[in-house]
Amino acid sequence: MQGIADQEVAYQAPAVPGLARLRLTVTQRETTCSAEALVTITDSLEAAMSPAVVSTRGLPGYTFERAAGELWRCRFDAERNIIVVNSGHRDFVFATRNRALQLRYLVRLYVKELVLKNFAGLAADQLLERMIELSLYAEEKLKSG
Repeated sequence: MQGIADQEVAYQAPAVPGLARLRLTVTQRETTCSAEALVTITDSLEAAMSPAVVSTRGLPGYTFERAAGELWRCRFDAERNIIVVNSGHRDFVFATRNRALQLRYLVRLYVKELVLKNFAGLAADQLLERMIELSLYAEEKLKSG
């Protein structure tokens, strides 16, 4: 965009949350400034949900929280029955390069959280067996779906 009247931009959020890279360059006379940001785009905010309405049955939903530089990829928020995905984690940023890769990444995070929640107390080797089992099942469903 160019001109003094074009100071606002409207962006229609896609049906599925994702990342978008925003770049801005502003010039005034001989001075130019640029900025860039990686932002999470979604058509709704989970924070607006009322805790009284949250269902704890079925698959949990997911939302994004940007925590760049932190090691956690995701965590389960039992109070809201939601998986919080670290959209600032380098693996998530890498996965967003391609829609299929992002979907597989999110499925793996779901598998991790579902196994931890549903098989609490099992030994580590048994948890890993359940993760492999559920991952294979989910991958097969993705291929056939």
